[in-house]
Amino acid sequence: MSVTQAGAGAVPAATDRPRISKRRVFIYAMLFAMTAVNYTDRVNLSVAGGMVSQEFGLSPAELGWLLSAHLWPYIICLAPAGLIVDWIGYRLAGWLAIGFWSLCTIATAAVKGPGAFYATRIGLGAGEAFNFPIGTQAIRAWAPRPEYGVAVASLSLGQWFGTAFGAMFVGWVVRDFGWRASFVLTGVFGLVWVVVWLLFVRDPHRAGWLGAEERGYILQEREARAAEANGAPAKGGADVLGLLGSRSLWALALAQGGFVYEAYMLLSWLPNFLQTQHHISIFSSGGYTAIIYGTAVVGSILLARLSDRIFSLSALRGGARKWVVAFSYLPAMLVAVVPQVESVWLIVAMLTISVTFLANGISLNTALCNDLVRRPADAGTAVALFTLGSNLVGVASPIVTGYVVAATGNFNMAFVLTGVMLLVGVTVLLGMIKGGIGRAEASAVANPAG
Repeated sequence: MSVTQAGAGAVPAATDRPRISKRRVFIYAMLFAMTAVNYTDRVNLSVAGGMVSQEFGLSPAELGWLLSAHLWPYIICLAPAGLIVDWIGYRLAGWLAIGFWSLCTIATAAVKGPGAFYATRIGLGAGEAFNFPIGTQAIRAWAPRPEYGVAVASLSLGQWFGTAFGAMFVGWVVRDFGWRASFVLTGVFGLVWVVVWLLFVRDPHRAGWLGAEERGYILQEREARAAEANGAPAKGGADVLGLLGSRSLWALALAQGGFVYEAYMLLSWLPNFLQTQHHISIFSSGGYTAIIYGTAVVGSILLARLSDRIFSLSALRGGARKWVVAFSYLPAMLVAVVPQVESVWLIVAMLTISVTFLANGISLNTALCNDLVRRPADAGTAVALFTLGSNLVGVASPIVTGYVVAATGNFNMAFVLTGVMLLVGVTVLLGMIKGGIGRAEASAVANPAG
């Protein structure tokens, strides 16, 4: 392929694999931080759940409903959020959405009863629905295809860092200053992110801090993706009907549901499990949770980078990444036997392995969705629908776990059920995903994902 001149220098061919520049790393870091703020705001209630339930007189089942309160508006708003981001752009949507959910987080510190608590959590969930559509459109704008794995992993793995940092930070704040202070401080993190986003993030066309050669390379990659889509325009709105009719999209969503079920179960209940079943203090449970999720961030980024390197570009477009995703389900299933272990450090080791491959599977499954989308203009809506479908499965996890704990008096069956959901997920992944996503699927028949 010939090179294109841009400014003073030659632009690498779109098939080259150049080093990731510091400028693109900054964008990926902002997406990582966005999701980290998202999950730091979520983990507040998980760590402080015991204190909140005591103050408001909540049973385990009632606490399960409160823990899931942000997920219902999150699910309802996902598809509209994808459409809005495709319409107004990721930059504008970014500061509006993160600013809104951060203010809702801060407002939680002032609640006087369960009703007001539900209201602020609903606002949190509605704002957070924009997270992954914003990130997906930013990745389509900034990341060359050889960097999709790392870019999507950065976006996705922010949730594990946010959970790790949030568990430790919130555990300390709750212990020393009370649970209300933790909501104020974590909400402020989001407002700081908004300021940095407004000051520095632009589209590659307009980012003055981006060099001419790198700008040309990024834009050439975007043009190459548009050409792959049989001339489908990069703008003009998403083809919602085509996406809704895509078998591969919904199969991916159902497969992701198994991962998300475990993710929400641990995110909502892991600190409580350590506190009640193993009699660990709030601060110590936050520390153990931080070890588990912090290790998962490092391991998953390395695994994501490996998946980018072992497959060719044509193989990635054909869906080869699904084999790495399928492999990730197996170590993740260690979660099912955790209640049979008495040693806290062995539990930490097992959950670290499980969560590392869980995080890897979730991020690479999202990258796989991006690989298979045929029209660039469909990207935000496709990932929103994909996330919607997986969350319709995962949203039941905090509630089901609460009822199981209330009925049995422990977490044993809740962990076993989580392992079963992972088994269902890998079965769907390997058995149902065929072809690309969207109306241009017919163009991918020669390069199927199966």
